[in-house]
Parts: sequence; C-alpha cells; structure tokens
Amino acid sequence: MKKILILIITIVSLSSCSNDDSINDQIVGEWKLTNTVCCFFEGGKTTDYSDENIIYNFQPNSILTVTGGQNIEYPNGEYNYFFGKDYLGGDTSDPKVLLVKIDNNKWTYNLTDGIMTLSMSYVDGPILHFERK
Repeated sequence: MKKILILIITIVSLSSCSNDDSINDQIVGEWKLTNTVCCFFEGGKTTDYSDENIIYNFQPNSILTVTGGQNIEYPNGEYNYFFGKDYLGGDTSDPKVLLVKIDNNKWTYNLTDGIMTLSMSYVDGPILHFERK
C-alpha cells in the first residue's frame, strides 16, 4: 500500500510540474538574424542580413545581447526581454499568445523547422527571421 501511495504522489508531482523551462529552452541561445520584412504599406520590403553576423543572444537571465552590426530594430547593446504567454493587446478577454517582449515592444513568436520568427505584423510592423547559431 505504501508503494502505491508513493507511486501516486510521484506521478501527481511530476504531472503538476511547470514546463516553463522547456518553453524557455526554445529561445535561449544565440540566433543569427537572416532577414527582415517591413510590412508597412506597399506589401513589404525584405532586407537580407544573411551575409552579416548579427547575433541576438537570448540569455537565461532575461537579458538579450545584440552584436554584429546595424539592423532594422535593435542596435548593438543589451535589452531586457520576456518570453512566454501574455496578452498581445490591452484586452484581457483575448487569449494569451506566445510572445517575446523586448523592452516594451511585443513580438509574436514562431519556431518552425529551426527558423525563429518574431513579428509585429499585427500592427503593420516588421518581421524578423533568425537561424540558431
């Protein structure tokens, strides 16, 4: 009986553990900026950064370090970031979405086939594409 009780407690404990660490593992590390798309008014303009070595280093302590040159959004330096589910706009009745907040800018997040996309297209803003370095 004790063994069954210990097994049940162990299963309940493991199933209630947060998966925040595995979510954070998706973004932590160095990412090379490959291109940006500006979605302003004329269907978008793509800027190719693949030949440059612009690195966005998302550190586990919620600090983003950008190095390697000029790019459309963030010059070289350090920025605070948050990665997780939050409200995209001010309406708390909307569902939370997975996003990256760098300083006060909210970017929707997508990771598909090793390509990370940060987007502000929901407000006609830019889309950033990265490959893990």
